[in-house]
Amino acid sequence: MTESHLRLTPKETDILGLKRKLDLAKGIIEKGGRPSIVRAVCQISKASALQFHKEIHGQGPSAGLLPYDPDWIAKSPQNCLHASIYFNIFQNISSNSKACKGEIYLMSYTLYEQIIGDKPKVLNINRAWHIGQQLSMSYICGTTCARCNSTYVSIKEFPEPYKFCPICDSSIDSTGRQKWKQLQQGLKKNNKNFCPQYILHTDGI
Repeated sequence: MTESHLRLTPKETDILGLKRKLDLAKGIIEKGGRPSIVRAVCQISKASALQFHKEIHGQGPSAGLLPYDPDWIAKSPQNCLHASIYFNIFQNISSNSKACKGEIYLMSYTLYEQIIGDKPKVLNINRAWHIGQQLSMSYICGTTCARCNSTYVSIKEFPEPYKFCPICDSSIDSTGRQKWKQLQQGLKKNNKNFCPQYILHTDGI
């Protein structure tokens, strides 16, 4: 990368060493991170984040607000599986690293990409940041499946019967899309007693 012409304020350079901060911002932006997330993670000004984005991609970021769906992880087994992979990586690195939270975020997503390899990356780096925020707010939590012993991410406020394991509780429908198996069975067996607010689980991506 060519020499950066960012004009950081003295306050910004006091938070982290300049090189460390720019390396972190560069890594996030190269993976598709939005300037608003770069600002939050690296604690740099809006102007600096936008300028850095232009230096890396040769153009400004897409206009509009960052898409956000708090229940995204519960909408399909595939979403939950990819979120769980990232969640477990993030938790493991957090427990064994002295790096700052922003660096753990980038390291976790980079390792997630390596694990997924050539397969579709259902979780993008912006969504991964939201998962970290939800974890900090205790909106989501890790749940251990009693059948496969895997730890998957679930929404804390959901009743236990609706915290499904993306490995054990998924099935493929006639169109080839993954669905929540137990929820589909519950809808067929007892539609009257079913809680309508949890129908969102049956939606695909």
